[in-house]
Amino acid sequence: MPEQNFDPTHRWFDLCYRNHIQINEAVSMCNELIDAYNEPHRHYHTMNHVYSCLNLLDGLPVAGENKDMLEFAIWFHDLIYNVASQTNEQESATLAYDWLENRNVSYAQEIKRMIELSADYVNGQPVNEAEKIFHDLDLAILGSPKVTYQEYATNIRKEYKHMSDEEFDKGRASFITKIIEKETIFQTEAFQDLFEENARQNMRDELEKLAQK
Repeated sequence: MPEQNFDPTHRWFDLCYRNHIQINEAVSMCNELIDAYNEPHRHYHTMNHVYSCLNLLDGLPVAGENKDMLEFAIWFHDLIYNVASQTNEQESATLAYDWLENRNVSYAQEIKRMIELSADYVNGQPVNEAEKIFHDLDLAILGSPKVTYQEYATNIRKEYKHMSDEEFDKGRASFITKIIEKETIFQTEAFQDLFEENARQNMRDELEKLAQK
């Protein structure tokens, strides 16, 4: 199935306008975001992932400042993405905080924490509803239809092409196992109802496939 190309940048400008960010500054950061999400080594962590998260967010009963907070977190959370690095999330969080704080966005710190939590979905502990929603938006792909999940898994493998099959399979199996062992994969009741069962089946299927190699 060919990759679709979405352009949600109008959402970025609406978001910046609501938060009183100057248009020239919004344009400059938009260009930086587009360049980052279009980097050639990305196959899953692209603008399509941003679009998917925004689309899911629109279906939730979230509005006002909380929704803006989540939108900013979605835009910034994978801005830095180097598969060989262990600090992508921290770097993305810091960049987001600095940019937003310098433009007087009052909840820059909350956005920073959301992005930092995405560094470890096995042990991270979201403490409020916005953090729980962001966690679930970012992991929603796990509960997608089987074909979509398989495309996601294939694209993740492409991003780690520098690893041998043995090294990648071992790390991937470890990650999946730790997620499956959690009492619930998703933090919110809405996402548990929509995606929990599918996510567990998808990951069991992937584990089985990895074990057969």
